Amino acid sequence: METRKGWTVVIVGIVVSLMMGISAALAAADYPTRAIDVVIPYGPGGGTDLTVRLFKDHVEKLLGQPTVIMYKPGAGGVIAGTYVKNSKPDGYTFLVISISSMSLSILTRKADFTIDDFVPVSTLTRTSVIFAVNKDSPYKTFKDLVQAAKTKNIKYTSTGVNSPGQLFMEAIGRQEGFQAIHVPGGGGAKAMAAVLGGHVDLVAVAPTGIESQLRVIAVASDNRLEAFPDVPTLKELGYPIAPDNYFSLYAPKGTPKAIVDKVYGAYKKAFEENREEITKITKTTHQVPRVLSPAELGKITRDSFDVFKDMVSKMKGSGKAK
Repeated sequence: METRKGWTVVIVGIVVSLMMGISAALAAADYPTRAIDVVIPYGPGGGTDLTVRLFKDHVEKLLGQPTVIMYKPGAGGVIAGTYVKNSKPDGYTFLVISISSMSLSILTRKADFTIDDFVPVSTLTRTSVIFAVNKDSPYKTFKDLVQAAKTKNIKYTSTGVNSPGQLFMEAIGRQEGFQAIHVPGGGGAKAMAAVLGGHVDLVAVAPTGIESQLRVIAVASDNRLEAFPDVPTLKELGYPIAPDNYFSLYAPKGTPKAIVDKVYGAYKKAFEENREEITKITKTTHQVPRVLSPAELGKITRDSFDVFKDMVSKMKGSGKAK
């Protein structure tokens, strides 16, 4: 009798698993049946917004439903991340955020989520933090600015407190022995406008297109940017190495794999079918379109998180992280 009961439990378990698999497959086959919300953690006009719009029209045609961009700025990504984390995992709410911002919102703020609360869907573009000054600035090179920062009150801006731009500048300041004044920008576009208007000496954010009106003096990437071949990387200048950063798409934990795969497939096909157009547009914002799989994004996210965790630990040791 015990053996028979055991087999009954096993069989029931198998049937339930099969039914769940069939149900998920059917759901993915019908998906989507309504508009999809894409949440970004900053306001309009920044690097994240530009990246989403690169794929928007093409993905809508492939999925047969509109995608609605929702702006939820504030708290360095925590507001947007919390909203998506608490959303129903049914494939109708996604988060687009840079991997560095995702990591830092968890590491430096009281975020009510971890990277395990999200399902990786796809990378969209590879981006970098650029360091730029007004074209009228007396600082012709990054070394000029560093030397000035040792004797003057240099002001710089980034997307916000504990953003990648601030983290890199604080690390450089510790290494060189200076403390620049950080003025949170409230997003990439606003930060760029601040240095363009002469309100700060330096901006450290992802490219937005406005940098063509500025003088770029350094980039935080593994290699020099194609648009600025004469501009050195932080690595070349002897400063902290920044991991490659990607604007990426995430779904709430629990989103069915079949739906995740379908969305990833739509972004991948959108790029493959419109490669020339998308690549041409990204060159204006100095990004590189690169659509990587959920598994690849998952690995990159964890690797980057570990790198930033180490950087933040050192920053906290100096009393700069909040």
